Amino acid sequence: MQARKILSVLGIVCFAFFLLGQPVSADEAKTLKVGGLFCLTGFGSSAETYIAEGAKLSEEWINSQGGVTINGEKYKIELVVEDMKGTADGAVAAATKLVYDHKVKIVIGTVVPFMVQAAGSVLEPAKVLRLVLYNCGMPTEYGPQTPYMFLTYDSTIEGMRAALDYLKEAYPDVKTVAYIIPDDGSVPYLDKMFREKATSLGYEVATVAKWAMTTQDYSPIITKVLAAKPDAIAFANGWPQATGSMLKVIREMGFNGPVFGCNYDDAYQIMEIAGKNASTDFFIHQIDLNSPDMTPMIKMIAKMAKEKYGKVYGMHIWGFNPLYELKQVLEKAQSTDPKALKDVWGNMKTIDTVYGAGRMGGLKTYGINHTVCAPCPIVELMDGNVKWVKWVDVYSP
Repeated sequence: MQARKILSVLGIVCFAFFLLGQPVSADEAKTLKVGGLFCLTGFGSSAETYIAEGAKLSEEWINSQGGVTINGEKYKIELVVEDMKGTADGAVAAATKLVYDHKVKIVIGTVVPFMVQAAGSVLEPAKVLRLVLYNCGMPTEYGPQTPYMFLTYDSTIEGMRAALDYLKEAYPDVKTVAYIIPDDGSVPYLDKMFREKATSLGYEVATVAKWAMTTQDYSPIITKVLAAKPDAIAFANGWPQATGSMLKVIREMGFNGPVFGCNYDDAYQIMEIAGKNASTDFFIHQIDLNSPDMTPMIKMIAKMAKEKYGKVYGMHIWGFNPLYELKQVLEKAQSTDPKALKDVWGNMKTIDTVYGAGRMGGLKTYGINHTVCAPCPIVELMDGNVKWVKWVDVYSP
């Protein structure tokens, strides 16, 4: 009888704890909120939607692996996404919401320079660790004054150097190159960097042309470029919609020379927009998911994306990478504090990326040693087909 009473009391106590929502296991994982800043609508959304999907896959993968272990405790990642809506005001509003409503201390995302800067006006003073996907070489965008910002993969400057080197290798007869840059604030800086690299290889820069972010008709820009009679045409940046549209116009206007991108747009998306007839003698820095040379991580992410979304693009891989790197930094620092993470990461020499082994650099190039340099891919469009070329080693000292 006494034993039954004890059991009854214990049952009531346990039930009470259940009703109160108390944890029933000491091993239950905690939650670490990580903000995500992406353009899900407006300018850039055609690509950043896939980046956001890739980040979601990374969250799911990390949690399926048991999360992140810090000081013996397990943390699950909770990705909290806000839409920047393709504008600077939208970036400020989204960043403000993440910091002050969701109380996040770590944020991934932002690609376009003016949105990187706009979001940074909120995140940097709040000392939020930022894992940014891209950078266009603007000192106001990234440098000593952004100590909480880390660049998670090769960007325009790294891509520009690799692309011009490959142009020399693949098209040795080219003497003059035209450069097309979006007017996003980066023109003075990328123009200088492009000219320096091109001149060092013996090229003459025929012209530098700008296009507005709101451009719909690229014909006037291409007409100006072709009037300079370049042997090759380079794109600095621009989403697949812009790159594909310009490539189509370039070929329709009769230019048959090499065209290349110094950035990381998806070649399949570019071909969808430009059309197969225009998709030849073009190369860019993007992976080829059909190549056996892809890393095991890329193959795994592609499989996950195919199963979850029915399609897989290079942007999915790109979006996966920041959280993949963050997990390593969290476990090395054994802390979730942004300052501790910043200090530890800033002193790391190497870090693994989904693209392969990465090295930390950037002090000489950007004034801060917060740049992850990893193997850079090259693919080409030739006769309406995507062809894998190779991985190249890229490093910004």
